Amino acid sequence: MKITRFLTGDPNGPIDFHPDSALLLPGRPMFHPDFGDEWHVSVFLAVRINRLGKSVGEKFAPRYYDALSIGIRIEPESVSPADEGALSGMDCTITYGEWIKPEEFLANGSFEIAGLNVEQPHTSDCVDRAVSALSRLTTIKMGDILLLPLGSPVIILHPRSYITATTNTGNEILSVKVV
Repeated sequence: MKITRFLTGDPNGPIDFHPDSALLLPGRPMFHPDFGDEWHVSVFLAVRINRLGKSVGEKFAPRYYDALSIGIRIEPESVSPADEGALSGMDCTITYGEWIKPEEFLANGSFEIAGLNVEQPHTSDCVDRAVSALSRLTTIKMGDILLLPLGSPVIILHPRSYITATTNTGNEILSVKVV
């Protein structure tokens, strides 16, 4: 399994690969790092790949993912481009919430994350383009996770806090305890 993070909203833009050790399984507490200055949370649309594919065309991309969720990644407030590569391999810095069928997830439109309203800028076409673009660079496999930035406001990470994400209907899809 691999985790791929798009650095911009452009599916043809730069990407970053993360090892599977960067993934914190849902339900586990996230540890606030004891080094660095302030840490913040970046919010992503998480896409779960459900089959093997290489060079998948955009019109066939919906066959290659079966669920979407909210994903988060913690990172230091100030990070130099030289450090970004090293931080990509940092353990337990990425997690995701409950997986939801794509059509249900995209119908929500907006989410509340850590008390802040976040608009869902991605459409199924955008997700299809991202899956297709990624499959041209590398073989996508069942269980891979693709992260698309939501461009949300910065959420400062504090020890002994909770990060939650709820849909506009009030359903909680992500809950992370920070210790």
